Amino acid sequence: MNRRNKRRFALASTAVLLAGLGGCVVGNNSKLQRPTIGQELIDLQKARDSGAIDEAEYVRTRTRILENAGVPPKQDSNAGTSSEG
Repeated sequence: MNRRNKRRFALASTAVLLAGLGGCVVGNNSKLQRPTIGQELIDLQKARDSGAIDEAEYVRTRTRILENAGVPPKQDSNAGTSSEG
């Protein structure tokens, strides 16, 4: 197993563990709490910064998280402009 695969395995193992712990509830509260959008983005950035995922995976996942939250895609400031005079 090369170094990159070890990182992915470690990340996947951690994700599975955290997903399992995320379902734990205290008392009679039967609602499962999902992480906030902000927490998901923080965790995603930490994964990128640690090298667990590459930039392309970061961008794809960040876009998916924001789309699922109903945040419109960021418009390019030069979109719709023409260099023709």
